[in-house]
Amino acid sequence: MNIKETSELLDGLEIAAKAIAKIAKDKKVNAEDLPVLITLATDFEKLVAAFSGLGEVPAELKDLDEAEVIAIISKLYAIGKNVKAELA
Repeated sequence: MNIKETSELLDGLEIAAKAIAKIAKDKKVNAEDLPVLITLATDFEKLVAAFSGLGEVPAELKDLDEAEVIAIISKLYAIGKNVKAELA
């Protein structure tokens, strides 16, 4: 088995987390957040794809090899770094 669905899910979570970070940065929701929401709307298809395979993720995670674990951890690290950059 591979980690395709897990990877796509993480990509979708990154898109959502970055949008949330941008909106939350000034600790208020207002009209200035519309560009972020519009960008999020343009990524809608990516988000749908990311969550459409959600049911397959547990099976992928049960069958991980060392390279897949490293790939997931690396992806999580990059996501954390990217979201943190949005907050800076």
